[in-house]
Amino acid sequence: MRDLATLPKAELHIHLEGSMRRETLIDLCNKYEISVPADTRGRRFDNFNAFVDVYLAACECLREESDLHRLVREIAEDAAASGARWIEPALSQSLYNKRFGGAEKTLRVLCRAAEEAEKATGVGIGYIVAAERIFPASQAEELAEVVRKAATDDSMRICGRPGLVGFGLHGNEEGFPPGPFAKAFSIACEGTGVISTPHAGEIAPHPGKGSQSVRDANRLLKAKRIAHGVLAANDDEALQELVQDDTCLDVCVSSNYLLNVVPSPEAHPLPKLCQRGVACSINSDDALLFGSTLLSEFELCRKELKMKDTILAKCAAFSFRYSCAPTAVVEKGLVDIEAWLEESVAEK
Repeated sequence: MRDLATLPKAELHIHLEGSMRRETLIDLCNKYEISVPADTRGRRFDNFNAFVDVYLAACECLREESDLHRLVREIAEDAAASGARWIEPALSQSLYNKRFGGAEKTLRVLCRAAEEAEKATGVGIGYIVAAERIFPASQAEELAEVVRKAATDDSMRICGRPGLVGFGLHGNEEGFPPGPFAKAFSIACEGTGVISTPHAGEIAPHPGKGSQSVRDANRLLKAKRIAHGVLAANDDEALQELVQDDTCLDVCVSSNYLLNVVPSPEAHPLPKLCQRGVACSINSDDALLFGSTLLSEFELCRKELKMKDTILAKCAAFSFRYSCAPTAVVEKGLVDIEAWLEESVAEK
C-alpha cells in the first residue's frame, strides 16, 4: 500500500487559530489565566456552540507577537508532517487584531511569522483573510479594503510573494447567506489577484437552502474555491454550475461528520462529487476542534470512503492546481504526484 504521508499535497481549507495544537492552547491559557475549554476533538455535537468556545479561547490567548509566531510555526511543522508543501491558512484576525494595533499591523506580524516558518520548515504559506458572516456586511467591506491595499503593500509579503492570497467568509452559516457580502468580495478580489474563497454549503443558512448557498457563493461572490460545499451534492444544477465554472470544493470529511452534516464518514458525498467531475481538495479544517490532520483525512478517505489511490492523487493534484502557490511549487507537486502513483504497489 502506498504511503499517504509521502503523497505531495497542499492544504487549502485550514483555519489558523482553529489548528492550534491542544498543548499550545493549554500553555497559553495558563500563561494568560484564561479558562481552558473542553477538549472537543473526535466528539460529535448537535450544533457548533461547543466548538465555538474552543475557537474563541484560541483567539483569546493570542496576546503577544511571540504567540502568533509560535502558532504559525507549529502549523507549518504539522503540515510538513502530513506531507504538505503549501498551505493557505484562513485567518479570524478580526477577533483579536485590536491587541496588535488593528488589522494591518496584525497582518504584517502574521506575514513575518509565515516567512520565518516557511524558511524553517520548507512549507510555503499564503493567507486567506476572512470576514466573519455574523458581523455586519459593512465590517466585511472595511476588511476588504485592507486586503485590497495589502495587494500592493511590500510589508505584507512572504518570501517576496504577496502574503494575502484569498478573501473568505467564515462563521456559522445559519441565518447568514452569502449574498449580502458580494460588495466586500468585489472590493477585495477584483483586479487584485486575490481569489474568492467563501465558506458555503456546510450548514444551510435557512432550512432547505444549503445548495442555494453554494450556488450564491459561486455566482454572487465569484468563488474560485468554496470551503465545504457538500450540501450541493444532491443538486444536479448546482453541480453542473461548479463544473462549468471550474470551481473547486475544499472538503473536510471529519468536521462534516462531527458537526452532523453527514450521518457517518462513509456517507460523505466526496466520492460522488469526484465522480460527477467536481474538483475537490481534501483538508483538515480545524485540528484543535476536530482532532483531524491533513494526513488523517487522506487516510480516512482511503479506509472509510473506499477512495482509491488514483482518486486521492487526483484530489491532491487539485489542491495544487487550485492553490495560489507559485507556479514552480504547483508544477513540482504535480510531477511528484505522478511519481507517487507510479510506485509498484497494488491498491487495496
